[in-house]
Amino acid sequence: MCVVADGMGGHAAGDVAAELAVNTVVDALVGRPISPETITGAIASADEAIRLRGAAMRAPMGTTLVGVALATVDGAVAPVVFHTGDSRCYRLHDGILDLVTLDHSVVQQLVDAGRLSPSDAAGHPQSSVVTRAIGIGDRFDADLAVLPAGACRVLLCTDGLSDQLPARAIGRVLAGLADPADAARRLVELTLAGPARDNVTAVVIDVIIDGSVGAGATMRDNERRVDQHVRASSTGSTVR
Repeated sequence: MCVVADGMGGHAAGDVAAELAVNTVVDALVGRPISPETITGAIASADEAIRLRGAAMRAPMGTTLVGVALATVDGAVAPVVFHTGDSRCYRLHDGILDLVTLDHSVVQQLVDAGRLSPSDAAGHPQSSVVTRAIGIGDRFDADLAVLPAGACRVLLCTDGLSDQLPARAIGRVLAGLADPADAARRLVELTLAGPARDNVTAVVIDVIIDGSVGAGATMRDNERRVDQHVRASSTGSTVR
C-alpha cells in the first residue's frame, strides 16, 4: 500500500496529524486481510488516534489522506483507492489520465453547483478549505473506489501539486518517464519551479497484477501467491 497525508492545524500539529494518520493506517493493514471494510476500519482508527492526540496536546489537528492498497474484492485482488480531503489520486491507463478522487472542498462544492468553473478553481481564495478531513469535524467520512483491472500508473499527491500543475502537465510526466522515481521527482521539480504556495508530495506507483487469490488473503500472501509487480517511489519538499 501507499499512503499520503497532508496535515492541518499549524506546522507542528499538522506534522503530527499526518504522521499519525499514515502510521495508524499502515499498522492496521499490514499482515492482515485487506478489504474495503478493513481499510475503512483503519481510517476510523486514524481518526480516533488524531482526535485523542489533539485533545492531549490541546491543539486541534487534522489531515487529509489518500492512498491505494491491494485488497481482496469479490474474491480477487484489486487496487482500492481511499481518500478524504483534497489530496488526490490520478490513474494513467493506455495514455489516458483520469482523476480517481473528487476533492472534499468548498471549491469543489461550488464547481458541482455550477457557481465556479473548473478552470477557476485552483486560484480561488477558498481553494485550500476542505469539507472533510481526518481528526476534525463531527465525524470522518472517506470515499473508496476500486480501480479497473489492468496495468496502470497511479499518482498520489497533495494539493500543493494538483493546484499548481494542470492535468495535461501531470499526464505528460507520468506518460513520458518510464521510472516512477523519475516521474515523482520531475513532478515535484515542476511544482517548485513555479510560484509554489504549499507543501508538495508525490508518490508514483506502477501496478501490474496477473492472477488472483482467494478471500481473506493478506498482503504477504499476495506477495507470495500473485505474480505481481508493484514499484513505488515518493518524493516531497516543504515550502516555507
